Amino acid sequence: MSSKRPVNLGRYARLFLLFLSEVNLVMGALFFVYPNLVINLWPWLVKPLAVRFIGAIFLAIAFGCWSALRAKIWQRAKILVLVGGTFFGITSIVSIALAATAGGGFVISTWTGYFLVASLGNFFLLYRYRWSRKPQDRLGGGQAWKTARWFFRIQTVVVGVFGIMMLLLPDVAQHQFWPWLVKTPTLQMFASLFLATCLATGWASLQTDLGRIRVLLPLDVIFPSLALLAVWIHWDIISRESPSVPVTGVWVFIYAFVAVGSAYLYFSSRKLW
Repeated sequence: MSSKRPVNLGRYARLFLLFLSEVNLVMGALFFVYPNLVINLWPWLVKPLAVRFIGAIFLAIAFGCWSALRAKIWQRAKILVLVGGTFFGITSIVSIALAATAGGGFVISTWTGYFLVASLGNFFLLYRYRWSRKPQDRLGGGQAWKTARWFFRIQTVVVGVFGIMMLLLPDVAQHQFWPWLVKTPTLQMFASLFLATCLATGWASLQTDLGRIRVLLPLDVIFPSLALLAVWIHWDIISRESPSVPVTGVWVFIYAFVAVGSAYLYFSSRKLW
């Protein structure tokens, strides 16, 4: 490996990300398109709307893995590895806590094992390639993209605040600002995605290299877009179970803001690339 070139993803790292992307693609498609067929395969009680949200998460992770593979350079791909490790790590803790309180079983053990393997695999890549930059890894160095910086700062604050409350105070979140009724583990799983996204957008707001910003945007587009589609399909549930119309309106606005803003940044960055 040349000491003058950025560190690239190695063969085994690419194989792991490819495997993770294909598994999440299949699961995400099944969960989102056929929620009633897979609802009994989930380790705790969920409704079709929640199953579609989980499918949207899996599909976003699949696109995130592809984006990391396309980036090739570790210093651009590493943020998505951190996102995956954080999401699967927190979700595995939620699953383990549920198994400890409600009793184990084949289904919950299988899902917990998958979450743990996915999390440990991502964190092993972070350990293997290191987070810190070497001299040859210092990309960019130009002026910050102000539009992207402010977009990511706003998103970081919003998903960070909501994510912490959903993880640590799920009962408060359920009754005060979540727009439909879900079980506590489901809400905490959503919180894990929010907190992983918070880390990513906070990191992205500090970057000057467009490649580091672009690599995050496909994931940032896919989840809120599919979430909005799921809400539209199950609007009767939202309108019946939401604490209030303003709560529903705030969440629809947040998802639309993230989806449209991320899509705008992605296509705008192509002109600056």
